[in-house]
Amino acid sequence: MRLVFLAVTIGLLAAAACAPATAPRGDAAKPPGAASGAPAAAGGAQPAGSTGAPAAPSAPPQPAVQPLSPPVKVKIGGSGIAAEGAFYIAMERGYFAEEGLDVEFILFRRGADMIPPLATGELHLGSIGPDGSLFNAAGREIDLKIINHNSLVTPNDRGSVLSVRRDLVDSGQYREYKDLKGMALAMSTPGSSGQLFVERVLAAGGLTADDVNFVVVQVPDMNAAFANRAIDAAWHYEPFSSAARDQGVAEPIAAIADIYPGAITTLLVASPVFAREYPEALRRFAAAHLRAQRDYWRAFVKEEGGKDEIIQIFTKHTAIKDPALYARMSMHGVEPNGLVDEQVLNDMQDFFIRVGNQRERIDLSRVIDRSYVDYALARLGRVPTP
Repeated sequence: MRLVFLAVTIGLLAAAACAPATAPRGDAAKPPGAASGAPAAAGGAQPAGSTGAPAAPSAPPQPAVQPLSPPVKVKIGGSGIAAEGAFYIAMERGYFAEEGLDVEFILFRRGADMIPPLATGELHLGSIGPDGSLFNAAGREIDLKIINHNSLVTPNDRGSVLSVRRDLVDSGQYREYKDLKGMALAMSTPGSSGQLFVERVLAAGGLTADDVNFVVVQVPDMNAAFANRAIDAAWHYEPFSSAARDQGVAEPIAAIADIYPGAITTLLVASPVFAREYPEALRRFAAAHLRAQRDYWRAFVKEEGGKDEIIQIFTKHTAIKDPALYARMSMHGVEPNGLVDEQVLNDMQDFFIRVGNQRERIDLSRVIDRSYVDYALARLGRVPTP
């Protein structure tokens, strides 16, 4: 496999990584008279003033809880993308405020850049794709905790695709997966989960990674590279993949739902410092996050209505400001009960080890902490799923 570094000059999405302030300390995270390890008492109605969607019919009423007092500051790292939508829904619909959480969003260019501030407690939570650096950090006894998923691949997910240059498709030079052989195939981060997905496509065509020339191009620059015929194919994401098709420069040939249904694409990861010093605040965050995940799930996965309001929230907080573009895009998936599939993460670990991005397989029981989602489920109930 040859790796070529390609510089393509076109405006990048700005996402400055900054160093947040030190985590708050003290007992503010514990509500007066509450034991930090126990869920809030059952019973009572959903808090007054909530603008969120009603609970699923099978779920019990939201237990009444008092917000933490004083509110706990929570610094959340992300990339400002729709896959982090539960953060924005929970803030705009008041779920964080109802829990006594004062949230601040901090943008990072890459998920791996969040690991050092998470380790020190300068950052409290982060949205990170499964990556060798995450598992390497766990192997170094940093004790980062996976709390939940932020996004995963559902059967209709077309949020990530492998596209081929349109002229190659029109001319018949590309007809099927085996025709990818010898192509310059762009990806933003070689050795990442994106390469794992691409290799699954190649394998379906009887090819391996050695049969293509991987080229490093950042996702916002891929459409310009297609237009300039600097690349033949690319693994890229919405909204850029839809824009490439609309512009007539590339055609999607495989979607992530076809390649790896059930794959986890982003994870909710907690700082060990924050988990140790503010366990009640972290439990409250997990509850607010799961409520927001369910709002998104009902609107975009179950198609039960409410998309327009959520799209307005996304246009406020992400780089995509055109609501009509969201209406054309394929959106990410979520699961309403906080599922984190260990088999998927172990498959990914095996890949990262094979390509040299991870030293050794990590026992996921050291990394996944289900207690926070269990707390949320005790309060919110479990949603029946097929």
